[in-house]
Amino acid sequence: MAGAINALTTAVSGMNAQSDAFTNLSNNIANSQTVGYKADTTSFQDFVAGNLKGNSESQAESDSVSAVTVQHVENEGTATASSDSLALDISGSGLFNVSKATGTATAGGTTSFSSQQYYTRNGEFYEDKNGYLVNTSGYYLDGYMVNSNGALESKLSQINVSNVTFKPTQTTELTLNAAVGTLPSSTSDQETYTPQSYTSAPVTTYDSNSDPHKIAVQWTQSSTNPLVWNVSAYDADGTGTIAPNSYQVTFDSSGTLSSIVDNSTGKTVGSTISGATAEIPITANYGNNQSQTMELNLGTIGGTSGTTMAASGGTATESQSSGMTVSGTTLSMANDSVIGTTTGSTQSFLTDPTEVNGTYVSMKWTQTSASPPTWSVQAVDPYNTGTTSDVSSASHTVVFNTDGTVKSFDGSAPSSPLTTTATVAGSSYTVDLSGAKLTTDTTTGSDSSALTCDSVASGTYTGVEIEADGSIQAEFDNGYTQLVGKVALTNFKNVDGLQAVDGQAYTATAASGNAETGVVGANGTGTLAVGYTESSTTDLTGDLSALIVAQEAYAANTKTVTTADTLLEDTISMKQ
Repeated sequence: MAGAINALTTAVSGMNAQSDAFTNLSNNIANSQTVGYKADTTSFQDFVAGNLKGNSESQAESDSVSAVTVQHVENEGTATASSDSLALDISGSGLFNVSKATGTATAGGTTSFSSQQYYTRNGEFYEDKNGYLVNTSGYYLDGYMVNSNGALESKLSQINVSNVTFKPTQTTELTLNAAVGTLPSSTSDQETYTPQSYTSAPVTTYDSNSDPHKIAVQWTQSSTNPLVWNVSAYDADGTGTIAPNSYQVTFDSSGTLSSIVDNSTGKTVGSTISGATAEIPITANYGNNQSQTMELNLGTIGGTSGTTMAASGGTATESQSSGMTVSGTTLSMANDSVIGTTTGSTQSFLTDPTEVNGTYVSMKWTQTSASPPTWSVQAVDPYNTGTTSDVSSASHTVVFNTDGTVKSFDGSAPSSPLTTTATVAGSSYTVDLSGAKLTTDTTTGSDSSALTCDSVASGTYTGVEIEADGSIQAEFDNGYTQLVGKVALTNFKNVDGLQAVDGQAYTATAASGNAETGVVGANGTGTLAVGYTESSTTDLTGDLSALIVAQEAYAANTKTVTTADTLLEDTISMKQ
């Protein structure tokens, strides 16, 4: 009697175990087309009845069986080409780091996320309306975003490519196209001429962090030879970031470039052969010990374009800035020196560097408010790169009227003339600022076309692409791409110990070990294939075969139940 009952119990456990196997097989088959799905297998384990342990006699006590679901996260599916340009397939044991939205929007209307970290092999990502990269299961791709300094963050965050602003490219070359002066009318005029000067309008250049800086170039004709000019580039922001430089540029009698000599070494720069490129090196020293070398391209030796001298009686390019005149201990800005517009904002202006007893002085004007037009002004040495300077003055506040005239100076009515004081190399000088004014036009009218740079300053975002190393690049209509982030991958000591959750995702457990996260390729995570997804690891042929076996095993267990039931009925009928 007991044996029949135990046989019945064993058969029922067998039916339950095969039902579990059916469940796993049906789940595998149902997900045979699910991206990143990892097929499970079923293992069976025997349970031995307590009083059979250590007993060699055959007794009417039955064992039982249970089914165990085995994960195979380590198995890789086949890489399948996708029409999704942001699709990713991992070749290796790594997993994507993903987050899940909480469904609760923040006060600003942005998406909020759960603090739980998830992992997945489903790399079928697309860009949603908010600029996040989301896979088909609704998980958001995590990675390392680029910060404002152009460096990758060390902390994971959700990748977002909305509102990507183009960062101006680093300047490597400046180009000057100008007739810096006119040739003398005859050989005899070379002994009786007034030295000319030319200063370009400042050009905005950019460092490796895309921060803007202004540079201008000053030309001063030699007092002994009208074909020889002294040239230097300076920091038009007045912060002394351009290293001291001085070059002697010589033209031939036709007004074309002949040679360039570095005044500090006396050596010729470049070649004097006709057609050779004529360039002057400029070094800038920006913050964080960042040094940047740029070339000032003047054209070619003997060339008729680029930087030249106009023919006698011709028209030279108008100087775009003027220095101060020196009379005894008084420095004066030129009359009608337009430093900006009455309607502009965040404007700046620097007078040409003026040499005063071997020290260069400029007046630096910086707009501090747009309404009313308010500026600060102080004396600086634009060539000084040190922390101390031989040029100093107090910083004064100047407010302008809507017609461009000075309204107040340091809060009081302006004096006439409008003056301040500056110290130059230990000596005190009076600085006459009366010539400064604003224009009511929308621009200052300066010609900024003469001095240009090779930086690309603007671009419109058109889309995003992902590279094989996990770099997420923003694409712009100017043909440039710029890094906005990098995909992060994670590995575990035991990936099969992860806890499966909805959407082909997993969470870490004690059995999986700690997450080892880094960029693509780190920690043995593998490589990426862009434009591919990982197919399900379901083996339809094998699972259908296993389904038949499970069906037969289930049927056999039902036969055992039927037989046990017959035995019990026969036993009961004995008493009737």
